[in-house]
Amino acid sequence: MNGELTLSFLNRIAARYHLGIREVLADVTDVGGQQNLTEMLYPDSEIHLNAQARERVAALCRVPPRVLEEALPAWRREEPCGKYGSGPVGRLMRGEEVVAAWGPACPACTAARTGREVPARQYLTPEDRVCARHRYWLLFLPGTNGLPVPLGLCPEVVDAQRRHVRLLRRSPAGVQAFEVARAITGSWWDQPWPNKEHLWPTRLEATRPTGADPGW
Repeated sequence: MNGELTLSFLNRIAARYHLGIREVLADVTDVGGQQNLTEMLYPDSEIHLNAQARERVAALCRVPPRVLEEALPAWRREEPCGKYGSGPVGRLMRGEEVVAAWGPACPACTAARTGREVPARQYLTPEDRVCARHRYWLLFLPGTNGLPVPLGLCPEVVDAQRRHVRLLRRSPAGVQAFEVARAITGSWWDQPWPNKEHLWPTRLEATRPTGADPGW
């Protein structure tokens, strides 16, 4: 999938072979029985691989390296140094601030593209945060794989996204509008809802996944 995180791609490879991601990482970064992998693995991690590790991934998934380079933005972003000298190396990183802005891929788009209902993560710009076709809000949440929120009960969010895209086409400065809005709405969580506010609590309840803790 174009724009996919490398670790997301490895997760899908693991699922295809009925393996865990740790087993795949151990195989890709094995040096004499040692796992040449630095940092810890978390749900919101990304991975940078050196040339030898990339060769192993290409052989494992049977996809030419040039194709992987075109599809995976972080494929050749760094040549990390390992703990055990030469050989294949992987370096785990995490967080939107360290890696780049990302979020969950639209579940419907992923299933249509891959033929499997395995979640994926992609690098996303503000204009990509909503899949208008399938009506999903693709939210980044620290420490998680992200959260695709169905927008069937909130069509105004899809409309707002379309207006934002039109704004970006007229002026690149429109990118700041998204960041300002995110900062404002994010600050609301630090204070109680005013009694006269009805729209956002209703919208929050409409988009809350079934069974999710309302406070979370």
